[in-house]
Amino acid sequence: MPRISPDKRGNGKGRRGSPTSGEAIALLVLAGVLLGMGAGAGLDFVIKTFPLCTVIGVFVGFALALYAVYQETK
Repeated sequence: MPRISPDKRGNGKGRRGSPTSGEAIALLVLAGVLLGMGAGAGLDFVIKTFPLCTVIGVFVGFALALYAVYQETK
C-alpha cells in the first residue's frame, strides 16, 4: 500500500476552518441567547417587570440565533 505524503492530502483547510464549523454555530447560538437575555434584563430594569422581559428576551434571542444559523448553513 503506497504511503500518502502530507502534501498530497490537501492543504489542511477542510471543514474545520469553514464559517459553518461547530464552534461558529455554537458561538452564534450563545451570543444570541446572551444578547436577548441582556436586552430583556435591561428592559426589565427600566420598566420594573423582572423576570418577564428577560425570559422573553432569551426565547427571542434563541429564535434569532437559530435563524442566523439557518442563514449561515443554507
